[in-house]
Amino acid sequence: MAFTKKVTKAPAVMVETKKLSAKDSCGMGCCNKIKHCLVFILIALNTLMLIWVLWNQTKLEADRVGGRDNYKMVQQIYKSDTFKDAQKQQIEQALQMYQGGIQDAQQLPTTTTDTTNPTIVTQ
Repeated sequence: MAFTKKVTKAPAVMVETKKLSAKDSCGMGCCNKIKHCLVFILIALNTLMLIWVLWNQTKLEADRVGGRDNYKMVQQIYKSDTFKDAQKQQIEQALQMYQGGIQDAQQLPTTTTDTTNPTIVTQ
């Protein structure tokens, strides 16, 4: 018995190349100019949005306290020396409380607990 090998040819692939004219492809200056313009526009939009957010922040704070008139009064309260002193005293008291809690925990003696099972005596 003779084995014959069947030879098959792979189909030929033809690649067609076409030269592109300057109109078909992006010219060196055209795409770069568009990219630079887009970057400039994005920076400008980002700046405008940041200004809008900051302006709205004061509006939100004013709405939280009941309007612009109340917001002006609250700002006067925050700027007063009496309010600043009261806040400072409260912060110092809280700090002493937390520091005192840490010092007390360090000074407490350690205790051991008996984990053995107690015996029950019945009469």
